Amino acid sequence: MASTGGFILVFSTFLACFLCISALYEDQVGSFDWRQQYIGRYKTAYWEQVGGSAGGKKLFVSSEKNVIASLNTANGKLIWRKVFEEGRRGEVDDMIYNGDILVSVLGGRRVAAWSPGSGNLQWESYLDGSDKHKGVVQFVGESGLVVALTAEKVYALQMRDGSQAWDVELSNSDTVNYNKLQVFDGKIYVVGMTAGSEVKVISIGLDGAVLSTKPVLAGFLRKDTKCRIVEEKYLMCICWMSSSFHVLNLKSPQGFVSTSAQDLGHDITEESRWIEQYSPSMKGEAVQINKDRTILVTVKDNGKVIVMKDLPKSVIASTVQYEGKDYIISLEQTGHEELTVNMYETNTGDQLSEANHKIHYMKHHGRPLQVTCVLGQRKDGKMAYKLALLSEDYAVQLFHKSGKVAWRRDEFLAYTVAVEMVDLPVSENQAKFEDEFGSHEDNVMTMFVKRVKTQLSQLQTFIIQQLHRLQGVKHHTVIEEGDDDDTEDEELLRDEFSLHKIIVIVTSPGKIVGMKTVNGHLLWQHFLPELGPFDRFGREKVLLHVQRTTAHFPNPPQCVVLGRNRASGRGQLFAFDPISGHSVAQMPPGGLHLPYNIQQAFLLGEWDEHFMKALIMLDDSFTIHTYPTSAQKFVENHRSSIYLYLAEVDNSLLSGYRLVLNQNKLSADSVWTVNLQNQRQNIKITNIVAKSVHEHTYSQGRVLGDRSVLYKYLNPNVVVITTEGEEPATSQQKGYPVINVYVIDVITGHMIFHGNHRKAQGPLHIVHSENWVVYSYFNAKQRRHEMAVLEMYEGKNQSNATVFSSFTAPQQPLVMRQSFIFPLPMYTMTTTITEKGITTKDLLIALKNGGVFTLQKAFLDPRRPLTPTQETQEEGTFPYIPELPVHTEGMINYNQTLYHVQGIHTSPTGLESTSLVLCYGLDMFHTRVQPSKMFDVLKEDFEHWLIASVVLSMLVASFITQKLASRKALNRQWK
Repeated sequence: MASTGGFILVFSTFLACFLCISALYEDQVGSFDWRQQYIGRYKTAYWEQVGGSAGGKKLFVSSEKNVIASLNTANGKLIWRKVFEEGRRGEVDDMIYNGDILVSVLGGRRVAAWSPGSGNLQWESYLDGSDKHKGVVQFVGESGLVVALTAEKVYALQMRDGSQAWDVELSNSDTVNYNKLQVFDGKIYVVGMTAGSEVKVISIGLDGAVLSTKPVLAGFLRKDTKCRIVEEKYLMCICWMSSSFHVLNLKSPQGFVSTSAQDLGHDITEESRWIEQYSPSMKGEAVQINKDRTILVTVKDNGKVIVMKDLPKSVIASTVQYEGKDYIISLEQTGHEELTVNMYETNTGDQLSEANHKIHYMKHHGRPLQVTCVLGQRKDGKMAYKLALLSEDYAVQLFHKSGKVAWRRDEFLAYTVAVEMVDLPVSENQAKFEDEFGSHEDNVMTMFVKRVKTQLSQLQTFIIQQLHRLQGVKHHTVIEEGDDDDTEDEELLRDEFSLHKIIVIVTSPGKIVGMKTVNGHLLWQHFLPELGPFDRFGREKVLLHVQRTTAHFPNPPQCVVLGRNRASGRGQLFAFDPISGHSVAQMPPGGLHLPYNIQQAFLLGEWDEHFMKALIMLDDSFTIHTYPTSAQKFVENHRSSIYLYLAEVDNSLLSGYRLVLNQNKLSADSVWTVNLQNQRQNIKITNIVAKSVHEHTYSQGRVLGDRSVLYKYLNPNVVVITTEGEEPATSQQKGYPVINVYVIDVITGHMIFHGNHRKAQGPLHIVHSENWVVYSYFNAKQRRHEMAVLEMYEGKNQSNATVFSSFTAPQQPLVMRQSFIFPLPMYTMTTTITEKGITTKDLLIALKNGGVFTLQKAFLDPRRPLTPTQETQEEGTFPYIPELPVHTEGMINYNQTLYHVQGIHTSPTGLESTSLVLCYGLDMFHTRVQPSKMFDVLKEDFEHWLIASVVLSMLVASFITQKLASRKALNRQWK
C-alpha cells in the first residue's frame, strides 16, 4: 500500500509539472495597462508633526470622495489611502490630528482612529443617533479624551481605545442643527443653530455635566450664512445680506455684536467666504472678500471686529503658526500665469523677505481655492516653506524652494463624466496617399505623377530614418505639453493597428483633457469654469461627441462638448481639435454660452460635404438649433428622416417628435406619447439606454443545430427604458418595490416588449447591444443580485436584409428571456466593441470588491437548455445553471484594485480581436482585452525564420522536382 501511495504521489507530481496554467507574468504588469489612483478634492489637510513641530514630510488629507489618505510631500504619491463606502455612511465629516493619532468621524456617527504612519485602524466606535447632520470631533487638551458631536448627543471617548467615557443628550435636536464644537478653558462648548431664529450655546464640563444652556436671538441667520469659531471663544458669522460681521462670545453669550463691513472699508458679497484654517487658537481670521481681495480680521474684547491686515491683491491666503508666532501666507496675482508668495507676521504686520517668491501658475487650473502651508528653517537660518495649493479644477500642487513646483496631482480625473477615444492622425506619407484619391477632378496622368512623388517621398523618409539610426539619433517630434512632465517625446501618429489613441475626458469641475492611451500622460488641458454637467436621472452627465474623425484628411478632427452654464442654467458649448487640444476658430476661450436651455441634443448620423456630423439641439421652446450653424441648411434638407424623443422623468412620460419647417425655422412637432406610469403615481424613469453608435453587427442571424437560421431583430431605433417605484399597499399585503423594463421604438412609439420584476429594486445597470439587452438588479425577496437577458429575433424569415425602417418594421419580434444569479454586487457594466463586430462579445463588470470581471456573453444566453440535446450541443450552447461563474482568471485588472468605478468605456482598434478598455471613477485603469483571443496576430515567440526557411525550401524543392519531372518526361518521349 505504501508503494502504491508513493507511486500515486510521484505520478501526480509528474502530471502537475505539465499542467497548462493561464497567468500573468510579473514582467508583463504594466506593459499594456496602467492605473492611476486619486483622492478627489480634499476638505481638510494636516502637515505631519515630528516631535511637536511640523515636519512636513507627509500631508494627511480627507476628501469629499470618502477618502482619508497620506501623501508623500517629496513626490505627491500615496503612502496609504483608506476608501470608504459610497453614500452618506462613508462621508468623512471631520478629521483632526495631533501628531500621534488621526481621528475622523464618518457618516455623522462613526468615529475612527488611525495610525498616521501606516494608516492602520486603531479603534472604532459607533455612536447612537441619526446621520442627518455632519459630525464634529475635537481633542480635549491633555485629558486623553476625544469629544464627538452628533445630531443628538455629545460623546467623550478615550483616545487610547475609543471606549465611551460619558455622553450628553442635546435638547431640541430635531429642530436645532448642532454643528459647532469647541474645547476652551476647561469647558466644552456646543453651538446649535436655527435658521432665522436663534443660536443655542451649551456649556459642558469635562466630566459630562451640563453647566449652562443659553439661547441667543439671531434673526440674520440663514441656511447659507457662513459661521465659524475664531480665536477659540468667539462665534463669528458673515452676513452678506446686511454686509456685516456678527460675533458671539461663547463664554458669556449675551447677544451678537454686529460690525458693518462698510465701516471697515469693505463690502461683503455672496461670494465672500472664510479661508480654511485648522487651528482656531490663532490670532486673526482670514476672509476672502472677493476673488482679488483678502482681509485678516480679529475680535476686540467688546466683540467688535477690526481689520488686522488688508491684502488688496490677494487671490487666496492662509494662516499658519511657527515657533509660537502667527503668520499669514498670501498669494497675489502679479502676471498672466504668475503668482507671488508673500508672508506677513500677524501681530506686527511685517513682511518676511525670505518668503517673497514668484510661482508659475498655469491658467488652465482656474483660480486658487485653498492653500495649506507649513513653515520650517533652512540650514542658513532663513525660513522655508511648503505650500499645498488646491485649484478651481481640483488639481493639487506643492510649491517649495523659491516657488518651484515639486509635483502636481490631477484630482479632477476622479470626477470624469464623459469619455471618448479618438484615433491618432496618419503620417505625412500616408496623408499624401489620401490626398491622391481626394480629388475627383484629376486625370490619370496627374494621379500617376502624385503617386510617383509619394513613393519618392517615402523612399527619402526611409533613407533618412536609417541614417539617423546608424548615427544613434532618436528620430522624433517634440510635443509641447505645458507643465506636463512627460519625458517620453514621441510622434502623435497612428500606429499599425491603431492601438494608441487619444482619450478625451470631460470632468464635472469643467476640465477637458487629452490623454495618451499608452501611458496615461496628459497632452493638453482646458478649463471651462462656466461648464457644468446636466442632471440625468440623478447622475451628472456632459455630452461629448466626435463630429469629425481623423480619417478625413485634410479636414482636421473635431469634438464638441455640451453642458450647462453654472450661472444661468442654459447651454454651454465648446468645440476643439482632440489631437492638439486647440479650440476651433471663433470659439471663445471659456466656451460658447448659448442663449437657450437644452432639452435634448444628439449627433446627426449623416455627414455633410465636409465630413462633419451636425450637433442638433432642442431648446425649451421646441426650436431646433445646430452646431455648426452652417449645418442648418443640411439638416433642413434631411429633416424628413430625423426624429427625436423626450422623457419626463417624474411623470414617466415618453414623447416622440419629428422635425418640421415653419417660417424658415426648424421646430419639433409632437408625433406620439407613451405613459409609463401604468396606473401608478409613484413610478419614475431611471434609465434610458440606446445602442452604441460605434458598434457593428457582423452576423444577421444565428445558426441553429438543425442548420436553419434564426434572424436577429436589428432595429437601430430601439431604446431600453426602465422605471422604478413601489406598488401601493393593500389590505392583503404591504407595498413592495417594483421594476419595469420597456423596449420601445422611439421613431413610432411602438412598444416591443414590457416586463416587470416585483419585489426587486435598483440600482439598475443595463447593456444594450445588437439584438440583446442585459440588465442587473437586486432581488429584494431573495436578497441577492440577479442578471436578466432579453434576445429579440425576427424568426426564420428575414424581412429586409439591407435597409431597416421603423415604418415598415417586421411583426412583433420573438423575445426570449432568462434570469441568472450573480453572486457579487457591481458598480457598472458594459460590453466590448470591435472594429467589424466579428469577435464574440464579453461583458465587462466593475465589481464592488475592486475587480473588473469579463463574462462571456454565451453564459447569458436565454436559450441555455435545462437538458442538453444534440442540436444545442452542436450550437455550442451551455446547459442552464442559475449561478453565473465568477473566477479570478477573468479579472482583467488582476490585483490592481479599483474603487468607486463610475463607468467603463470601450473602443475598437485596428485589430478585430482587440478592444481598448478605460475604467474611470475614483481610480482610472486602462488595458486591452481580447474576447476571442488574438486570432488575427501571430504570437511573439512565433518562429518566423523557421517558417520562412521551410517555405523557401519548399519553393526550391518544387522548382527542382519540376525540372527533373520535365527531363524525365522528355527522356520517356525519346524512348
